[in-house]
Amino acid sequence: MSRTTLRRVVSVAAATTLLAGGLFATATTASAQSSILGDFGSSASVPDIPASATVKVDNLSITKSIVGVNSIAIDGEVTYRTTISASDGPDRLIKRLVDLNPIGLLYVEGSAKVTAWQDGQMVTSSVDAAASVDVGTVVSNAAGWLVSAIGNKSVTFEVTYSVKDLNFTPGVFDSGLALEVDGMAELEWPEMGVKLNLVGSGNSIFSS
Repeated sequence: MSRTTLRRVVSVAAATTLLAGGLFATATTASAQSSILGDFGSSASVPDIPASATVKVDNLSITKSIVGVNSIAIDGEVTYRTTISASDGPDRLIKRLVDLNPIGLLYVEGSAKVTAWQDGQMVTSSVDAAASVDVGTVVSNAAGWLVSAIGNKSVTFEVTYSVKDLNFTPGVFDSGLALEVDGMAELEWPEMGVKLNLVGSGNSIFSS
């Protein structure tokens, strides 16, 4: 079994464990700020290497994207951003988000941020996160982050990884997401089609 396939199998099993509480992190608001995370800004000039994907379930729309370009040198960093919004009622509470990246990406400490409705406005806050190189990153909020079509209250989760695995072979790698939403069955998309194109050290075809 190849390294990538093995990690994909591990990620599916581990995501279930994460949502069940096996790797639990309580989200906390730290250095909250009133500014909203910027626009996606994702760009991929190669049509078959998409930097963004959207899935819909019930009244929720979930979009995951790579921020900026999705062609990254094997000694660089990549940031993923996931936004959850509602098209209509009912309101939803997001209890846990798991960013699935089963290719050995290393979580950059302090990079996990959530933008959500708080105290009458959208607030961007740093959150505690638990990370596994075989799975990805999980953030949780026991009270739940509110998603509502009223006032366009969405939840945005952003996380950055370092690509520092000397065993990496340049190639294209998919990623996914798992969610725990209050009152809904556990949701999981191991491969959403949000693809990272790893190229040789310092040779990103999109580098400026």
